[in-house]
Amino acid sequence: MKLHAIIGVILGIAAAGATPAAARRTAPQTEQEADDAQDFEREDADFAEHGSDDANSVENDEAGEDPLALMELDLPVVVTAGRHEQPLGAVAHAVSVITREDIRRSGARNLGDALRLAPGVDVAELSSGASAISPRAFHAFVNREVLVLVDGRQLFDSFFGGTLWHHWPISLEDVERIEVIRGPAGVSWGANAMCGVINIITKTPSSEPGTRFMLGGGSRGWNREHVSHARRDEGLRWRLSLEHESHDGFVHGGSFAGSLDDDYRAGRMHLNAITDLKTEGESFSLQAGSALVDGGFPATPLRGLSAKRNPGSQASFVLGRWSGHPAPGDHWDLTLYVNDFQASPGVNTVDYRYQQFAAQWGQTTVVNAEHTVTWGVDSRTDLLDTSNSDPMLTTKDFMSSAIIGAYLEDKWRFAPSWMLSLGGRVDYEFYGGFQPSGRAALSYELNENSLVYASVSRAFQMPSVGLRFMDFPLFGGLSRVKGDRDLDIESVVAYELGYRSHLTERLEMNVTPFWHHVYDITTLQPQLAPPTLLRMDVDNRADATLYGVEWDARYRATDRLTLLSNYTYQEFAWDSGDSTLYQKDLASPPKHKAMIGARYDLAEDWRLSGHLYWVDATKAWDPRLFILPASIAPYFRLDVLVETDLRKDRATLSFGVKNLLDAGHLEGTSAFIDAGETPRLIFAELRLAIP
Repeated sequence: MKLHAIIGVILGIAAAGATPAAARRTAPQTEQEADDAQDFEREDADFAEHGSDDANSVENDEAGEDPLALMELDLPVVVTAGRHEQPLGAVAHAVSVITREDIRRSGARNLGDALRLAPGVDVAELSSGASAISPRAFHAFVNREVLVLVDGRQLFDSFFGGTLWHHWPISLEDVERIEVIRGPAGVSWGANAMCGVINIITKTPSSEPGTRFMLGGGSRGWNREHVSHARRDEGLRWRLSLEHESHDGFVHGGSFAGSLDDDYRAGRMHLNAITDLKTEGESFSLQAGSALVDGGFPATPLRGLSAKRNPGSQASFVLGRWSGHPAPGDHWDLTLYVNDFQASPGVNTVDYRYQQFAAQWGQTTVVNAEHTVTWGVDSRTDLLDTSNSDPMLTTKDFMSSAIIGAYLEDKWRFAPSWMLSLGGRVDYEFYGGFQPSGRAALSYELNENSLVYASVSRAFQMPSVGLRFMDFPLFGGLSRVKGDRDLDIESVVAYELGYRSHLTERLEMNVTPFWHHVYDITTLQPQLAPPTLLRMDVDNRADATLYGVEWDARYRATDRLTLLSNYTYQEFAWDSGDSTLYQKDLASPPKHKAMIGARYDLAEDWRLSGHLYWVDATKAWDPRLFILPASIAPYFRLDVLVETDLRKDRATLSFGVKNLLDAGHLEGTSAFIDAGETPRLIFAELRLAIP
């Protein structure tokens, strides 16, 4: 057994044999239980006082003057790291929280824009409907090494793996906050949480009472119309949102196969309903959503001169969650969900649909003053249909896979300032067999506002069922890509140090050095194979090392001015040499990247925000030449936003410019789509609230 597998087994056994543990923390609650404690009348009064600002945001830049209040507002509660609520200051993980206040004041147009605010997350806009988003390397359009969640529901493509960000019913107007875990989180979330987890948490029915409208428009034909309505009827609270969005696409781009052709139109719907049950402390929530996208897949050079289809996608989901809070600090929940996704990227050979059926059980129990234990069981079944591809996409038209895993995490406060966290997990998948994950973290509270920790962990990425059975032609039959049913898993062993502190009542800072070693990375192995000119086999052929440091800070300089910054240094090296980069659809992560932001309240009803980003040079596939790499130059990007409140704070008007400094620049490329330069975007938005 390899060293990294042995580490995973040892950590899993250690966690299973440890005393059930608990940290000193606030009583855990689910999103629904927190929602139970809110009241529509109080929310409406908050909105009347603060206007379009998020009255219950954990990051309100215009909070009161009490230093203790300032610090409390800057200590949000997170749920992703341990699958139960914990104060951010007590979490021994590299975690970032991007609130709805952060999203709005950054001028973000999509999820990728918002995620630029987190250190250690590489973001590149590839086209108007495609982005490469990944924490800690493996920077790619379809990134299988990061797990994306929406309210704990996994978005992992059954064919490509990874997440097609723009094709699911996720609207920025529906996002309450985004929690980003940088580094492995395999104990809590299992397969594919190898390099990080991004959990998008949507607004609860009590977040924004009444009816809300958002109307936006800008250059390149961009427009967005969003309406939501939230209501409370005795024990039932619900929120329904509808959205339409369209974009004419990027100005410059394309390849030898033709123009970029990346315009799109999208419609999205999202429903969230919560009802109290007869048993005290129990509730049931129902979520459902649907998205229909026309376009959204830029032209791909892989089709060669073959015929193309009209690109588009359809996505829908239903989720039910039964949760309970039987005692202070205790919590359990049972979650069932179904994902249904169909995609046609515009190439005859690629057309697929899949359904995913998942069940999750989790429980957190406070055993005594020193010990808390969290445990659970997860399962997911994938059904993949490629029968609509022409001539073929996989070796058979219908495929299935299933995975089930059990986890246990133990937190033990063995001294007033010391905590030891041990976690273990075992997953079983039809093709990949048994796989262990593990994590051990030791943390020390320097004082009530500062924490240092060290951790070691092991996690893995399970190949998607489509990757195992793919077999399709490229360039009109001149080439061929062939999967392997017996593909091995990718795995990582990671070491991390962390320092998190409120240095003063107005200044907070986080520093995280890390080192990862990744084993058995899947790449494409080209070889001559008649009757085609070239065959590319998917195989586990590479290892890689990543190390670096992440730093971020937030300083509330005055009552009206807040300054933000982050910086990431990362070194990524293939053990087999840099040539491996071009055998995988992957961009080399930028060695350096940084962000500086400022948010200033010009007056009581005027606000100004600006965020300057700098990203170092990278290399990736060049879809224009294909066989040669593309060198992507370093770039600056400046996003600015001006907001003003109208009509007694019931309406907000904003003007913004995205990418102010130049008309367009290249941020990344992919073998799957034509290259496109990110253009300047000028936009305006009007938000209206009717209680």
